[in-house]
Amino acid sequence: MIMSSTINFEKILDISLDNFCWQKDVIIIAGPTCVGKSAIAIALAKKLNGVILNADSVQVYKDLKILSARPCEEELQGIPHFLYGYVNGSNNFSVANWLLDLKTTLKKVELSKKIPIIVGGSGLYINAVLNGLSKIPDVSEDNKKLSLSKFNKIGFEKFKQLNSLIDREFVKVNNDKQRLLRAYSVFLQTEKNMTFWHGQPREGKLEKNILSIFINSERRLIYKNCDFRFDKMLEKGALAEVKSLWESKIDRSLPISKSLGVKWLLEYLDKSISYKDAVDLSKRDTRRFVKRQFTWFKNNFIPDKIINI
Repeated sequence: MIMSSTINFEKILDISLDNFCWQKDVIIIAGPTCVGKSAIAIALAKKLNGVILNADSVQVYKDLKILSARPCEEELQGIPHFLYGYVNGSNNFSVANWLLDLKTTLKKVELSKKIPIIVGGSGLYINAVLNGLSKIPDVSEDNKKLSLSKFNKIGFEKFKQLNSLIDREFVKVNNDKQRLLRAYSVFLQTEKNMTFWHGQPREGKLEKNILSIFINSERRLIYKNCDFRFDKMLEKGALAEVKSLWESKIDRSLPISKSLGVKWLLEYLDKSISYKDAVDLSKRDTRRFVKRQFTWFKNNFIPDKIINI
């Protein structure tokens, strides 16, 4: 991979501070995992007197400093970073939670008169910034409890079938426990399914002038980088991070439990699979995730600039 220090930003885009206003402008740097977004963001932040805000759904968790590839102190290079490692893994954290935190943080960033640079590969997060979120009504605690009670009574498979009768399209791509519970509770609350609500006008997009940049590279190089990085994560203690989750008896339906690497290392700690299988399956899932990222960005993200590295 070509390091960001060799990239001539002046040649790629006009980065004069005269072209940016800390009050009105935001830069988004997006792209697949392991493509070098963080290093490029830091190089750009140095040139623009910027700060970096995380838009990666795993790097928000304080429990996974190593396995989420969160930048270390040396890599921060004196650039202020926000929304990294601040969420407890036991929380069922959502993109709506993150978008609210982002907006709150941006107000604080304005006080520093620095250019905000949002960096990440989570399509849902990037989409929320650009287009907002579906306005799904709040669900009462009673309906949340009714949904969970139904799940516990009939079991996962029958509960999935029940949701499929209500909203077949949603269940095709959302079939884990938390999403099914959420979908059923929303239906109890509103008598309308998730597909209906997702089809309604979205609200809450970031009202800023946004310059979007997509970082691209050859897929085979990204796959190679992902395998290498996962091995390095294990050398640095990624298994110990997951063991802490395992010892806490973390709910396997929570988002953190399904993060890349976590799922199969938990299975290894359960003694359900071998260590080698856990590593191989984690690398396989990462490659599949990269493929899905490319598909999502191709279909849903039209950047202002593309940087090929």
